[in-house]
Amino acid sequence: MNKIYSDAARQLGIAALTAEQEQALGPILAGQDAFVCLRTGGGKSLLFQLPALLDGPGRLTLVFSPLRALQRDQVDGLQAKGVRAALLNSDLKTSEQRAVLADFCAVGGLLYLAPEQLKNPDVWEALVHAPVQRIVADEAHILPQVEHGFRKAFRRIGKLVAALPVRPQVLALTATATPDDIRRAEKSLHMVNAVHCIFPIRRTNIRLCVKKIEVRGRGKVTSRLRYARLIAVEQAIKKYRGKGATIVFCPTVGDVKRTTKWLRGRGYPALKFHGKMSPKKREKVQDAFKQKKRPIVVATSAFGLGIDRPDVRLVVHAGLPLGLDAYVQEFGRAGRDGKKAHAVLLYATNDVAVCKRIIRRSGSKKAVRRGLKSLDALQKTIRSDRCIWQSIEKYFGQKPGKRCKKCAKCL
Repeated sequence: MNKIYSDAARQLGIAALTAEQEQALGPILAGQDAFVCLRTGGGKSLLFQLPALLDGPGRLTLVFSPLRALQRDQVDGLQAKGVRAALLNSDLKTSEQRAVLADFCAVGGLLYLAPEQLKNPDVWEALVHAPVQRIVADEAHILPQVEHGFRKAFRRIGKLVAALPVRPQVLALTATATPDDIRRAEKSLHMVNAVHCIFPIRRTNIRLCVKKIEVRGRGKVTSRLRYARLIAVEQAIKKYRGKGATIVFCPTVGDVKRTTKWLRGRGYPALKFHGKMSPKKREKVQDAFKQKKRPIVVATSAFGLGIDRPDVRLVVHAGLPLGLDAYVQEFGRAGRDGKKAHAVLLYATNDVAVCKRIIRRSGSKKAVRRGLKSLDALQKTIRSDRCIWQSIEKYFGQKPGKRCKKCAKCL
């Protein structure tokens, strides 16, 4: 390990860096803007945490992350290692927010916050006059969606970069991004001559399984498809659950409720998670998922981001995801420990219509076009005889490798 940052790495509990981390740290430690695309579980957080420990006294790193659960996990982990880190969000009382802001703007450290905090005039004014060394946009694949009305507050990150009297280093991190996503994110964040650290997206430890759900005969097709899919979900859990955690993704809240009820009725300790639940209930489920030995969470896509558990042995899609981007992001929660894991996609012909209805409610015409394009790419991937990993690599602008010989198309 490089002597320049070996002590800082040890403080973070890192005995050795991966070759990918070493490669990305070169330009980052040199102060360059960087867009890093590194697979889920590849150690992206270290790429800004380690440089922050090497900064001079009083320097501030702002980490913009879309989910509170992810922010809280990282801050708790850093504080346990003696690293100056704090969370700034609406859960804090006004007096507590002011105290955190004053402390970190004066002394520096790693300050995690949602971009919505920039709407607060007091927060904006404090940060504009703070010694900001770098700004980090985590889960940067969200940024292109900002143009279409999703999490509009993310636009304020680039405005903050432009407003600071001394331009900070800007880092964008994600597991998945198309070449077009990268261009849009760089523009949104006002990045300058950014170095692209794009690493292979393929995860050789995840076996991708795809099964089409079909029923014969006429009458009550929808209800019979639901029943057939519930049986298939249970079969997948029986076969691939293993000793770790399981996530079952469903397209709608109604599907989440039905699937959870079905699994509980068969003795599985299934927990439901969706956006209509209260923040406290969602947090309780997230905590249970992290703490229980073999949890099963049935959820909408809201559960995908920010879930950091290394031993997820199985991800089931009980319905077609909203596109190839969502599919890769969601099954990417599996096998972060590098051990064997399975991702099972269970789809029916009428799933496409359901996905299109959801996408068409997503906002602007640009958002709909982008969503339908990703959905079309997923459909082509499923219909094609090509290795699934090859199709994924091509979509994300990477050179397709050899057939994996493990996915549903290769076997």
